[in-house]
Amino acid sequence: MIVTVRTWQLNRLNYAEFARISEEEYWPLFDKHGCRALGIWGVRVGAPERLMVMTRYDSLDHWLDTRAWGDAADKLKTISDKRDSMVLDTDLIALDTLSHRQPQRDAPETEPGVYAWETFRVERQNRERFRELTEDQWLPQTESSGGIRLVGMWNGYIGPQNLVYMLTRADSVSALEQRHALGGDQSHALEQRAVISERTSVQLLYSVTKRRP
Repeated sequence: MIVTVRTWQLNRLNYAEFARISEEEYWPLFDKHGCRALGIWGVRVGAPERLMVMTRYDSLDHWLDTRAWGDAADKLKTISDKRDSMVLDTDLIALDTLSHRQPQRDAPETEPGVYAWETFRVERQNRERFRELTEDQWLPQTESSGGIRLVGMWNGYIGPQNLVYMLTRADSVSALEQRHALGGDQSHALEQRAVISERTSVQLLYSVTKRRP
């Protein structure tokens, strides 16, 4: 499985309509190709203000195959053109899976909460250890305390090659801040992780679509 991450720059006044077209018109047709848009967020802080979408595909070939669209091509292109008329700039990267946990279904929470999109510089030979410290050691007790859920972790695939990407959902910003202040085994796991990695960016995201992972 791969995940693509696309961002768009557009006027903030167009966010709601862009999200509505995506969720109500584009995605129902798009999902029939075996791919799935996971959600759209606005970048609230930590990077230039843009919209961001994550999309899941079986493979890079699957992503490339969807560009043709088959019988749905004309309708999808019409909808896409309507969205693109609002776009000032866009970019795209592709990621492959690192964590065992991957977003397979919609979020279980009723409230959107806040999402943290983080990047870490990690050498290739340390990626599995980074995953183990995060997913197997830090995460279980952190999630059992409530208010935090790991969505997934990914390696850079097309785009920057030396980064690990992590998406976390939290009930609030304060819940995000508390995840690093638990002490005990969790703190020890984070200390060990810091030895083999460098956190290079943190962005706070807010959902603009009802669908979210």
